[in-house]
Amino acid sequence: MELLKASLIRQFVFCPRIFYFYNFCDITPKYPKHVDFGNEFHVIQDELFKSRTFAKFGLSEYKAYKNQYLEDDELCGVCDMLFVGENEVVVLEFKHSDNLNLSNGAKMQLLAYAKMASKTYAKPCVRMILCSSNHLKHKVFKVFPDDFARLNKIIKDMKNLLDNGVFPNSSASLNACNQCEFFNYCDDRE
Repeated sequence: MELLKASLIRQFVFCPRIFYFYNFCDITPKYPKHVDFGNEFHVIQDELFKSRTFAKFGLSEYKAYKNQYLEDDELCGVCDMLFVGENEVVVLEFKHSDNLNLSNGAKMQLLAYAKMASKTYAKPCVRMILCSSNHLKHKVFKVFPDDFARLNKIIKDMKNLLDNGVFPNSSASLNACNQCEFFNYCDDRE
């Protein structure tokens, strides 16, 4: 079976129809402007990476990898940053926003990177970092075992959708639909 992209986990949690459109329809979505800002922000972070020690995170002794490709037997994706220490791995996600709250979808995406990094480096991931701004404003989130159980259920649901190909119901609010790049393709949303 083809590996699931970790970035689509966030989309699936936001609304399973986005995942459906990406996998079953030949549609090129028109992305909102904030996607461009996010891409530009990542380019800036890549450049700043060269001069950073990450002491602010207490990870200066860890080996840091930017844009680290990861995969396991179910998932694949590129983690914005990965820190590998003697006894743990820590995943970090950059967001072009001052909001340091994790949506459920963003948390599941980070957990997917944590799962893959743990397997790749044979070390646990017990914390994840969400980082915003060029000044490394950040928030650390603990990882709990039941988090991985929730992630595994989402992965199972994604695989079921791929297997049966049935157009899913939307779990998104109308406000969320207005932000969606596939808004014009859902006939039942007003």
